[in-house]
Amino acid sequence: MTTRHDALDRVSNLFRRQFGNAPQSRAYAPGRVEVIGNHTDYNGGTVVGAAVEQGISLAARLRDDGVIRLYSDVQSSDGVIETTWEAYAEADLAEWTRYPLGVIDEARLRAWSSEPFGLELAISSTLPVGIGLSSSAALEMAVAGALANLLFAPEAQPSRGLLVESAHRAENRFVGMPCGLLDQSVVGFARENGLVVLDAAINRSMSLPLPSNVRFVLFRSHISHALVDSPYEKRHRECRDALLGLERFMPGIRHLARLHPADLDAYASVLETRLALRARHVVHEQRRVGAFLSAINSGDLAAAGACLTASHDSSRAFFDNSTPELDALVAAANAQPGVLGARLSGGGWGGSVVAMVTEEFEEKQAELICDSYEQLFEIRPHWWQTSAAAGMISESV
Repeated sequence: MTTRHDALDRVSNLFRRQFGNAPQSRAYAPGRVEVIGNHTDYNGGTVVGAAVEQGISLAARLRDDGVIRLYSDVQSSDGVIETTWEAYAEADLAEWTRYPLGVIDEARLRAWSSEPFGLELAISSTLPVGIGLSSSAALEMAVAGALANLLFAPEAQPSRGLLVESAHRAENRFVGMPCGLLDQSVVGFARENGLVVLDAAINRSMSLPLPSNVRFVLFRSHISHALVDSPYEKRHRECRDALLGLERFMPGIRHLARLHPADLDAYASVLETRLALRARHVVHEQRRVGAFLSAINSGDLAAAGACLTASHDSSRAFFDNSTPELDALVAAANAQPGVLGARLSGGGWGGSVVAMVTEEFEEKQAELICDSYEQLFEIRPHWWQTSAAAGMISESV
C-alpha cells in the first residue's frame, strides 16, 4: 500500500516533470465510502461515512501572470490544460477541470487573495473514478488545502470547516451538482479507525470509533457512477416536492428526514405514489442510521450490519437507485461468512457496493463473490479492502 508520504513525493516529482520547477504546497485527500444514510444528507438527516486508504495527491505553485495550468496523471491524454484568471469560468475545458476550477472560483468569491493569481496544479490519484468513492470531493478538498497554504500565512489558515464548506459550495455552484455535505465532511474530518457522523441539518459532524475488528470491502460494478449525468438531480427534486406536498398538512416542517414514520403513514396518501416512495426511503433511512449508531456504540456488530442490508433493500424498492449489478453483489456478499451487511455506497445507479466485514472474512471469499458476479454479467468486478483512514492533510513545501 502506498503511504501518504510516498504519494506526496510522487506528485511533487510529477509537478517538476510537467512544470519544470518545485511546488510550493501539496496536499493529500482520501476518497470516502458512504457507510449508511443514503440520500439523507440533502434531506436534513444524518449520514455516516469513512475515509478510505486510497486518495488524491496534489502539488501546487502560484504564478504571477494570471495563467492557470492543470495536469492530472489520470487524465494524462489531455496533457497540460491551460486557461487564465479572466477566462476560466467560460472556457470550454475537459469536464474534470471543473472541480479544481470550482475551488479556485470559490476562493475568488471569498476573497482569499486581494489580487488575481495564476496557478500550476499537478494531480495524482490512486482513487478509482466513477465508482462512488467521491473522487470529486477528494480533488476539491486537496485543491482547497493546497490553495489555503499558498494564500494564507500559517497563523491565519482557514479552519477545516471553512475548507469543507468551500469545497462543497464549489461542487454545488460551479460544477452544478446538488450534493449534500457528506463527501467533503468525511474527506475533511475523518480520523483513522473512525466513522464520520454528519448531522446535515445543522452541518455538524463528530467522530465515532470503529471496532478494531471491522473492515470495509468494496466491490466495483462494471456500471460507471457519474452523478452529474445520473438521475441524482431528479431524486433531489422528488424529495423536495415530497416535502412541499407534506408541508401543506404539516406546516413548518423543514427536513424530510426529520419526519416520524407515523407522520408519513398519516399523510403519504396526499402524495403521488412515486413521491411517497421516495419519502418513505428517506424517513426510514434516518431511523436506520440511528439504529446503526446505537448498534456500533453497544458493540452489536450483527445488528449494525443488518442496518446496511436493510438500507440497500430500501434503496432498491423505494428509491429506485440500485441496479441488478449492485443487487447481485449485495446478495453474493451477504452469503459469505464474516460479512455483517452490504449495501450500495454513494448515490447509486452503478458504482460500488460496500460490505462491512470482520476479521473472519478472507480474500478467497471476496474472489467467490467476484465469481458469482462474473457468472451473471460476464465481467469480473474489482475489489479491495480498506480500513477507516484519516482525512485530508496539506503542507507548505
